[in-house]
Amino acid sequence: MNKIREFYKKHHLFIKIFTIIAISLMIIHHYFRRDILTMTLSTEQQQQVTQLLENSPTRCIGAYLINLPIQFKINQQGFLYYQNNGFIIRSRQQYLPAFKQLITLREQELKNTQPVDPIDGDFLKAIYPVHTSDPSKMQGIIFERMESISASDILRVLEAYRWQDNVTIRIEMKAFNGLGEQYAEEREKNPESYPNNVPEKLNEIHKLFERIKIRDDFTIPTEKGFCFLHGFMQGEDRRWKDMTFIYRHNQIDDFYFRITSNDFAGDYALLDKPEGYVTQGRGYTIYKGTRTSNQLLLEEWIAQGKFFVDEKGFEIDDIGYVFTLGIHMTDPTYETPQLRIKMYYKIPLDRTNAYTEDQLMVIWREITNSIKLRSKEFGLD
Repeated sequence: MNKIREFYKKHHLFIKIFTIIAISLMIIHHYFRRDILTMTLSTEQQQQVTQLLENSPTRCIGAYLINLPIQFKINQQGFLYYQNNGFIIRSRQQYLPAFKQLITLREQELKNTQPVDPIDGDFLKAIYPVHTSDPSKMQGIIFERMESISASDILRVLEAYRWQDNVTIRIEMKAFNGLGEQYAEEREKNPESYPNNVPEKLNEIHKLFERIKIRDDFTIPTEKGFCFLHGFMQGEDRRWKDMTFIYRHNQIDDFYFRITSNDFAGDYALLDKPEGYVTQGRGYTIYKGTRTSNQLLLEEWIAQGKFFVDEKGFEIDDIGYVFTLGIHMTDPTYETPQLRIKMYYKIPLDRTNAYTEDQLMVIWREITNSIKLRSKEFGLD
């Protein structure tokens, strides 16, 4: 009798283990045999997706174009790291009174700042104008200051501001100025060690301002250059650059795109990276693969998990999705830079009107299928 009981006990355990394995294999088969290209929705689900996608104007991101639903709004300020971090360009939407107040407060702050060593004199060394024919349409100023209160007086930063069409452009560029009186004796012996390239750098800034054209998010330039947040840099440009755009849904919390473009070649293609690169150790993969659209190879990786933080930056347990796409991850050029896109969606507590996983995959597919090189679209090759 005991042997029979033992047999049934082992048999029951075997069935449970087999069932678990079978279910696991079914889940794996369900996720990894899915084809995002052929995925379809029910009529009701498709109507909800169509309502989101039906008005999707084209946006310009670096060298690329992408169609995003009108509900996604661009962030008001951002950074462009330009020429291998030689200088930083910041852009933000701002009205003229706020710009004037910004300049007044910044000038006073720089004047009140004192170097650690009194021999270095004033922290703010000089102020230069940005010439304009109509101050009501464009204004600007350039501050020459020390790099920091404890750095050598030779190390300078040119901090340039220009306001135009309700957008403020700020350029920071490093420079050298060894003309201080404290270096006079040493400068006579070794003048090469005490250079002054401030005039040259000022000229670079003025040329940059001339090349920068202010634009709104829906203006697509048709000439050579590249788009950055609230602006367009005119002319062919082979210098290194790195920029980020964030688009947030104007009604749905934690539904947003983070788009990064740069000329830096990574060591691995997206799909060759470890799973933790996408899941952050707080989720799992539901789909990964490649597809081609508009002569571009798209690598994509979709995961579900706990990818969100609260207002203080602490991780929370809310479940959602992160969709990741990579283009030219290992072989970027100035004409075809690396493009990384992440789409985040947190599942709301009230799921009445929430998007399902399949709907999100279709939304993601349609949006990313719209990606094009602007140069090819307008014959700028």
